[in-house]
Amino acid sequence: MLSEPPILELLVRGGAVGAFVGLALAVGRGSVTPARITGVLFCLAAAAHTLTQLPVVEASLGIGHAPVWALSVMGAGFFWAFAVELFEDSARLDWRRFGPAAALLVTGVLGAVTPTPVARILWLAHNLGGAALIIHAIVLIGTGWRGDLVEPRRRLRGPVLATAAIYALAVLLVQTGELFAGSASGLSPLAAVSLLGLALLSLWAFGRVDPVLFGAPVAAPGEVALVPPDPLEGDDAKAAGELDRLMKTERLYREGGLTIASLALRLRLPEHRLRRLINQRLGHRNFNAFLNQRRLGEAKEALADPTQNEVPISTIALDAGFQSLGPFNRAFKTETGLTPTEFRARVLADANRSSSRAARAST
Repeated sequence: MLSEPPILELLVRGGAVGAFVGLALAVGRGSVTPARITGVLFCLAAAAHTLTQLPVVEASLGIGHAPVWALSVMGAGFFWAFAVELFEDSARLDWRRFGPAAALLVTGVLGAVTPTPVARILWLAHNLGGAALIIHAIVLIGTGWRGDLVEPRRRLRGPVLATAAIYALAVLLVQTGELFAGSASGLSPLAAVSLLGLALLSLWAFGRVDPVLFGAPVAAPGEVALVPPDPLEGDDAKAAGELDRLMKTERLYREGGLTIASLALRLRLPEHRLRRLINQRLGHRNFNAFLNQRRLGEAKEALADPTQNEVPISTIALDAGFQSLGPFNRAFKTETGLTPTEFRARVLADANRSSSRAARAST
């Protein structure tokens, strides 16, 4: 028979569940974007995790147990997908983002129906996989901070998302320990208080739902999500003109390791002003995306040039400023919908057909 938990813990967990559900409603309000979809799923998974951590509550869910349990099991996968979509500004939801969550669910289901020795191995694999996803999300949150041009999103990286990631990692470590050392139910009240604090912090941070936080409505590949509201004037126009000159004439985007701080020094602008100019006035949400737009423009010109037909694609990518071929291929496919090889073949084939038509017309 399950022991009754302290009433205070039940109240704390109830408050956390309510806050996570409210957060899901707040995040989901507005135009549909990949970050909103994955964010809602993560919030619901956090609420489910709060419920399933307490056996007596889990046992009282009835027919709702299966979906709540499934959401809880997939929690690390949904958090990873949310972090990726929130910071990578995808124009379209890539359903492969849910692959890790699905893998965690399959592993969990198998762990729930197999004999104990096998189940222990499966749950260990589940926890290690979840931990790997959380660690990758922490790396993503940390390494992208400097180049993030959306101020509300930059402020979320440390106090909210990093805290959530660290909590999730701690839970996975405790659950892994339980597989070999027995129940850690004594930590349940502490976990409940931590979840309530995290839920309230997240609700405060995300509840304001600044429209720029989750991106603009879904746009076609290559489109800029935010459009300057009016023409640039005064100092902004002067700074934008100098920035354009550095990019077009000096091709500064080719420099390896170019950062927004070094570019601000080059322009003799405070870094915060340059961030605001590129984000709010020129419509870019990420500094690397701003540079990649220039790099991709140069690469497309080179790939469409018949005189460079024999130049390797890797050479074109490196000359344009990409550090390796992998990121170039991914950025190019996102921008054009084609691989660099397909783009070159199509453009040159179109040029040959146009030349043939012009030759026939002149005879």
